[in-house]
Amino acid sequence: MRIDLQLAETAGWRALLTLAQQNAQIFLPEPLEEYAVALLYRALGSAGSSSGSHTARFAKQLVEGTRADHEDLASVGDHCLLFSGLFPDHAIRNSIPVNYFVQVGRQAYQDHATRVGGDERALYRALAAQYVSVLDILLTMREEGAEGPCLDGLNAYQLWREVGSHQGWRVLRQLTPSLPANSTQALH
Repeated sequence: MRIDLQLAETAGWRALLTLAQQNAQIFLPEPLEEYAVALLYRALGSAGSSSGSHTARFAKQLVEGTRADHEDLASVGDHCLLFSGLFPDHAIRNSIPVNYFVQVGRQAYQDHATRVGGDERALYRALAAQYVSVLDILLTMREEGAEGPCLDGLNAYQLWREVGSHQGWRVLRQLTPSLPANSTQALH
C-alpha cells in the first residue's frame, strides 16, 4: 500500500488556510484558495522545511536590489506574499516596512498578468486585486497560537491605512483602545 504524503501535507495546509479564513472572516474564491494552498506547500512543504530562510534571503536581496532583473514576476509576488504574510517579523527586525513587500508583490502579480494569457492572466490579476485579502489570511494563520500579534503598531497602522488591511486594523485594536485619527480631521 502506497500512502501519498504530498496529498496529506496539502490537506494540512488546506485545513490551516480554511481555519485562518474563518478566523479572519475573509473567504477567497476557489482559484485563489487553490493557489494559496499550492504556494504554501511549494514554499514551506512539510513542517521540517527550511524554505522560510530562503524566503527571508530572497526578501533581503530584493530590498538590496541584488535580484536579477529577469526574475520571474510570479515568483517575486509569491515570495513577497509569504514574507509579508508569514514572516513580517523579519522585515520589522530589519526596519523594512511590511507594506513595502505588499506593494512590490502586488505589482509583480499585476505585471506578470500582462505577460501571460487566458486563465493564468485572470488568476494573476485576481491575486493582484485581492493581495491584501490573501495577506490578511496569512497573517491570521501566522498568529494562530501565538502569544501576541506578529505586527508592531506602526506596521499594523501602515497596512491598515495604506492598503486597507483588516488584520492591520485588528492588530491596532489589540494594541490600543484608542482609534487612529482620520486624516481629514484637524488636530489642534
